[in-house]
Amino acid sequence: MSAPTTQAISLVHPPPGTRVSRLAVVAALLFSLARESIVVAVGLPSPGWDLALGMASSLLALVILGRVGLTGLRRPWRRPVRLVAVGPGLLRVPAAPAFGWLVAGLVLLLPVFDVPLAGAVDLLRDPEGPPGPLGYLLAAAPLLLAALWLLPVVLLVVAVFGDRPRVDLTPAGLEIREQFGRRRIPWEALAPGTPVRQRSGASLLLRVVRPELIEGRGLVWSPVAAPRLWLGWLPVHPWFLADVLRFYVDHTEERAAIGTTAGNDRLCRALSVG
Repeated sequence: MSAPTTQAISLVHPPPGTRVSRLAVVAALLFSLARESIVVAVGLPSPGWDLALGMASSLLALVILGRVGLTGLRRPWRRPVRLVAVGPGLLRVPAAPAFGWLVAGLVLLLPVFDVPLAGAVDLLRDPEGPPGPLGYLLAAAPLLLAALWLLPVVLLVVAVFGDRPRVDLTPAGLEIREQFGRRRIPWEALAPGTPVRQRSGASLLLRVVRPELIEGRGLVWSPVAAPRLWLGWLPVHPWFLADVLRFYVDHTEERAAIGTTAGNDRLCRALSVG
């Protein structure tokens, strides 16, 4: 594990790759919704069309997901030493563009439900009459499975366009927005001298001394008394992020300058980066 050596905080915009990944999500949504509407309403012209479109969508999804797995997520110790200075009072660790590509790949996997969904629709449209209790049960099973898959995918799409996951540093504390929930952690809630550099590059455990100050909403993945920052989709060096958070935990007088040029300069000097 190497120490941070790359560029320091600067006034930068989120990477262009974020906008591209969002366009990929939109394109995947339009394609999948149009295809599923046709399949459910009137059906594709022939089995050949069904096979061709289904295979094309699935292969493209596998290519995207494979790229995310191989190159979309940087090794944690090679991530940049950089935060996004949004403006006075706000430093941000945005989501990596790879998160948007992941969601686009998941959306493109929708055709895997085509066959069971088409069978369920045909069963419910049986010209000989209602299918009976067993028939309704057989028709409901694929619909339920599709809904259970579709719900988290929809929530992930919402997360992409809601700039999630991300971590915001403000004069009041941390605001952690995860895929399905968020937490507000005042600086006063964190133990002095923490967080320390940790061996894991996948997460950063925060030590809390006043858990009653922490506010949370939605679904979060760690307890209030021991909140954990999941770093997989955050393009920042784990040790650098730990150093930045510890700096503001220990230096109350510097919090008001978060996001300002002077505050950023002092932070960089204190951490010996730049």
